Amino acid sequence: MDKENKKRKPNWTEEEKCILLDEYGKRKAILKSKLNPNVTASKKQKQWDEITEKINARNLDVKRTVQEVIKKYENISVVAKKELSLYKRESNKTGGGPPPADLSDCTKIVQDILGADSPILAGIPGGVESEVEPVQQCITEPLQPSEEQQIQHRQSASRAPAQATAIRPQTVPTREEVLELQREVLQLQKEKLQLEIEKIRKEKDNQELYQIILNNQLLQLQREGKITITPFEE
Repeated sequence: MDKENKKRKPNWTEEEKCILLDEYGKRKAILKSKLNPNVTASKKQKQWDEITEKINARNLDVKRTVQEVIKKYENISVVAKKELSLYKRESNKTGGGPPPADLSDCTKIVQDILGADSPILAGIPGGVESEVEPVQQCITEPLQPSEEQQIQHRQSASRAPAQATAIRPQTVPTREEVLELQREVLQLQKEKLQLEIEKIRKEKDNQELYQIILNNQLLQLQREGKITITPFEE
């Protein structure tokens, strides 16, 4: 009942959508990048926070959440993919029919952001969803997939049940992993030091043994009268 009585927010205005796409384009180098030590989930989250602030600063009557902004960008991308795919299909038709309808402003902006030759907008199944996947990993609350995405997911699962699981992006090592690595390095250094000490000890023992052998040889030569050893006088 609470959900039913909850007031629905107004639809997105063209100005809000233009601000969203414009701010996304400024930050696409980070938002489109896979997660790695230099581009973390928190860094992506910060970019979406800033985009949300830009949108809300222009519309004081409606406050959008970060989750709503990310969901809206995903929906715009899905629509742009379909519209561009239809536009290309109609443009490639032969027979002199009527020209295809011009692309919408949002689709043109998305095409400019992703690149005209981007495989995401080239009709590859799941292209748009793959492009926004790293974005969804940086939000604190999971987004509910749209009905169309759920249908596409079920169809993909039925066609390819044995499809390999996608490789997860690299993550930053945890503090425990770093400490464990440091302990292993220290252990290796300790073993190396012990080997050095053992080597020095053996060299010392060899020198002492060599000195004993040399003294015995000198005494033998003295007994045989071949040499004379003169005691050293201080």
